[in-house]
Amino acid sequence: MRWHIETIATEETMETADFDELAGRVEGVSRAVLHIAAALEIAGLIEGPQLAQAWRSALPLPGFEVASRTLQELAHALDGARSQRQALAP
Repeated sequence: MRWHIETIATEETMETADFDELAGRVEGVSRAVLHIAAALEIAGLIEGPQLAQAWRSALPLPGFEVASRTLQELAHALDGARSQRQALAP
């Protein structure tokens, strides 16, 4: 599938259905990334804390402040999942 971004749209300029579609896709991709990162961390293939720190320290690009905030949220969620796994471990 080819993705073509011609304009940057905001909620105010998008139809509600289009905005909901976009928000749902972003949420789905974010969840997939978190599940993959957690699985790789559990398997010992990546260092989860280092990945979370890299997401936190990623410099925001002009006009992409929301992307930076999303990375912060993903880092927080990855750390939260790790804490929960550790709390449930025998």
